[in-house]
Formats: sequence, structure tokens, C-alpha cells
Amino acid sequence: MKFYIESLHLWLASGQRRTITFLPNKINVITGDSHTGKTAILEIIDYCLFASKHRISESIINENVRWYGLRIHVNDRVYALARRAPVGTTPSSSYYFSSVGDWPDMVPTANINESALKKLLSAEFGIDQDVKIPFGGSVLQAGSRISLRYFLLFNTISQNIITHSDQFFDKQDQDRYREALPRIFDIAVGIDTVENILKREKRDELERRLVRLEKLSAKTDEKRTQFHAQLAETIAQGRAYGLVSDDSDADASIVVLQRMVNEMESGPELHVSAQYEEMSSQLYAVSRKIRGLQKFTAEYARHKSTLTDTADSLKPIKYLWENYEETIRTSVFDDIIQNLSNGLQQIKTATAKRTPLDSNVADLIKSLETERQRLQKDLEALPSDIDGFGTDKEKYIFIGETKAKLELYADQDVKTAADNSAEIAKIEAQIDDLMVLPANDRQDHFTQALDEVIQDYIALTEVALGNYGNYRSAFNYGEKKLHLRKPKTASTENVGSSSNHMFLHLFLFLGLHEMIMRSDGIHVAPFLIIDQFSRPYWGDDDQDVNQSDVAKVKLALKLLDQFITTANEMGKGFQMIVFEHINPRYWEGLHNVHLVETFRDGNALIPFTAE
Repeated sequence: MKFYIESLHLWLASGQRRTITFLPNKINVITGDSHTGKTAILEIIDYCLFASKHRISESIINENVRWYGLRIHVNDRVYALARRAPVGTTPSSSYYFSSVGDWPDMVPTANINESALKKLLSAEFGIDQDVKIPFGGSVLQAGSRISLRYFLLFNTISQNIITHSDQFFDKQDQDRYREALPRIFDIAVGIDTVENILKREKRDELERRLVRLEKLSAKTDEKRTQFHAQLAETIAQGRAYGLVSDDSDADASIVVLQRMVNEMESGPELHVSAQYEEMSSQLYAVSRKIRGLQKFTAEYARHKSTLTDTADSLKPIKYLWENYEETIRTSVFDDIIQNLSNGLQQIKTATAKRTPLDSNVADLIKSLETERQRLQKDLEALPSDIDGFGTDKEKYIFIGETKAKLELYADQDVKTAADNSAEIAKIEAQIDDLMVLPANDRQDHFTQALDEVIQDYIALTEVALGNYGNYRSAFNYGEKKLHLRKPKTASTENVGSSSNHMFLHLFLFLGLHEMIMRSDGIHVAPFLIIDQFSRPYWGDDDQDVNQSDVAKVKLALKLLDQFITTANEMGKGFQMIVFEHINPRYWEGLHNVHLVETFRDGNALIPFTAE
């Protein structure tokens, strides 16, 4: 990204226009006395770039200004933008904009709204609809658009933080900027790319969808298992109550139970009980036949025994026939003897040991016995102990429970629940295909490279760091803070003095910008505004050159100068704007320092003549 501020413009209430011009690829120094408006320049630049709050001093400055403006160069284009001065603490929503960098002859008039102007400049910062907050916080929502103002955190080191022992970035007292920093840091410094973030978001979305499908499948399987268990339990209970036959399959059993529920049919007259009774009746009838036949057989045997006794009484007939001639016969003797003989013969025939009647009856009894055994076996196969409903209440409860279970059975979501295995396999394949670069590895590599860059700055300013001159850079990625650690140790040191903290701030911001330039970052503008880095030393100049604070200020300026040289050698543009109290003699011999103005002897941001 290319960016530099060409000039700052103030339309004064007196009708004058105050203009301060800066150079690209230089350390633009505005030095001077206190209360001359140096620090206000940082606040004015921030205000022009869409600040929702302002810290511009009302006294002398804001009360004498109608409009604030910047002429900037962005990616080889020149823009002029101005914002009406705030009223009290309320920022103005009136903006002026020129896409060719022109200013009106008189005081600007609003010609664009903030949203449109911010969208236009956001595009120059490489911010489009794809650049979003990657993860949410209490103030910032994941997926919301990133404001270009979040990237401006890399462009200022205010006097409030430059010697801060624990804070390196401005605006960390505001929730949204405190949450924004860790969320845009990777994008800003090139650790992560929008493309990779989009892939990661796509992967996260697929993983969330995969989890949902896996939970749905597990729930469906559990529901299906419960369903089959309840179905089996219902059928078993129906069989126990004699409502369902043992040889019925699940579907047939459901039909029977459904009919029972629909028609409120219940009780022992149903299937099995009726079958049991029918079978018992058949068994009783067969047994009765057998008992009848057995009784007949017994009576028949007694009859035959009686006949045998009768036959014995008729045996003299044989003697009479054998002694016929010796017998005194009457006229009816022959007839009587002949009839008695015939009767004896008939008795002998009837009392033969086994007659056809005997065989038929025996066969019939045997057949009936076989039938009785079969019936007995079938009867035993039916539930030996058929439960009964003790009360009507018990019956209705069972019917109600059965109805509920049958409704579950009828639930098509359960019976026909979709098989998600194919969709799950498809999503898993899509996740595997997404080549998302792991952020952790890139963060580690970035931290190592940043420490290497900063180590060169430490070497350049070794004398100013005193006892810590040979220490090693130790950037804490999680805290976004820079520490120093003793060589060959893992622990970091509390560097103590405000001078060392000032150098740590310079090291970190210069290192971050060098890393951004080396990765051709497009979201962070290549400029840095530093407000009074000499604050730890002011008033102690002209002491011992090697040990004094003057030497440290010179080393700090040398560090800044070397950074501009390095940027130029890389073919990059970089602009610094520095507000100071120091005199030009501090940067003698440094070719990249440009004195913009000296706010002394009546010269100030708001000239005394304009007040």
C-alpha cells in the first residue's frame, strides 16, 4: 500500500487557511514549545479519518477552526478530504471530499456523507466485504466488517503510551479498539490473508454443519433404537395380555394392537384367549369321545362275558345232540334243541376274542388319543399364564400407552429418518480439500522474523539501552507487547526506565512496519506519527555525549532515520511525522529528517495573529 499525508489544512474563523506541508519518505519534524498545538495535529488527523470521538483542544484550537482537512496520496491517487469542526464534544458528520485533491477557494461545504467517504477510503485500504472480524467479542461481532480505523492503530504512538510500561497501542482504553487489535493483527501484519481467512471460515462452517449432522444422526439412531425397543416391549406386553398371537410378526402385531386401540377392543375374547378356549373345547370333546368309547369297550366286554356264561349254560345241548337216540323226545324237542343250538353258535361267534368291532373301536380310540395329545401340546404352547387386566383403569392405561407408542411407530420422521452418512462423508471430503494454512505456525514464524528485525534495531541503539544493550528481542504475540530477554535465557526482564520503554515502543512499531512492507501488506498505511519520544529526557540535554539522554535522543532519531533508509532501499515509501521539543542540532547528519516548522516565537498551529 502507498500512502502519505501531503498537507494538513485548517480553515480558521478569521477567514485564513492554515496549511502545514509534509514530505513523503521523510521524518517530518515539528518542534517547538509546549502548548503550541503539536500534539493537536495527531488528534486532527485522527478526527479527519472518521474518529467517533475527538480530543482536539477547544481552547485556542477548535474555537478558532471551522474545518479541518487533509490532502493525502493513496495508491498513486490524490484525495482531499475535510471535516467540519466538532461542536463541543460532538463530532461533525459533514465531510468534504475531492477525488483529485482540490480545495475550494473558500471554506469547504459538505458534499459527501461519512459512510460513502469511508467506503471509498476502505477500498484503498484493501477492505471489502470479505474482510471481516474473524472472531467475536463482547463489543465486536464475528463476521462484521472491519473498519479501516482499526488498522490506524499501527500508525500512531501518542505521548500517552510512548513510555507506557504495559501498553503499546493507542486507544486500548476503548473496548472496541481493545477487541479489534487481536482480531485484525494477523491480517494487518500479513500473518494471515483474507483468502486464508475465508477458507478457514468455510472450514469452520463445514465443521459446524458436520457436528450438527453427526448429532442429528446420533439422535436419530438413538430414537430409532428406542422406537424398536418400545415396539418390541409393546408387542411383548400385548402377547402377555393375550392380545397378540405368538406367531405374529411385528407388522401383524401392530395391526392387531392398532385395531384394539381404534375399536377399544380388549379382553380375553381376543385372539389368543379365543384360540385357547377353542382348543380347550376341542380337547374336551376328544377326551369325551375317548371316554365314551372306553366305556363302550368296557360294557361290550362285560356283555361278551355274560354271553360266555350263557354259552356255558347251553353246553348240555351238545350232549343231547350227541345222545339224541337215547333221549325221550316230545313233539317240540327238535325245535327247542335246534333253537338252543343256534343261540349257542351265535353266542360263540359274538364272544370270539377279537371282533371287527373291537378293532374299529380300538383304532378310533387310538386316533382320538393322538388328536388329544396334539391338542394338549398346542394348548401348552399358548401363554401358560395369560395376564389379565385387574381393573378397567389398568386396561385403559395400557390402551393409552399402546396408543402413544403406536403414534410413535407411525412417526414418519422415525421410520423414514434420512440417512446422513453420505452427506457427512461429503462434508468431510470438502473439509479435507480445503487447504487452510495453520495460523499458529505462521504466527510463530512471524514472531521469530519480527524478533530478528528488532534485534537489528537493538544493535543500532545498544548504548542507549545500557545494561540491556545485548539483550534479545522477545515479542509476546498473545499480548502484542515487546519484551527483552537476557541472552540464552527464556525469561524476560522488566526493563524499568521510561527511556527503555520508549525504545521498546519504537522497536515494535518500526519492526511491525518493516514486516508489513516485506510482506507487501495492503491494509496498513506506511506512515507513523510519533508524539514526543524525547519526553523521558527533556531538560537533560547537553550532558555527557555517550551516557547522557541527549545521546539517547540522537540514537532514537538515528534509528528512525535508518528505518527510512531501509524502506527506501526496499523500494517502499514510508512517512514519519514527529512532534518534538528538540532543536535541529539533534538530527544533524541525518539525511531523512525534514524540519516542517518550529512552533516558537509566535508560530504555532493557530498563529497568534489568527486568535
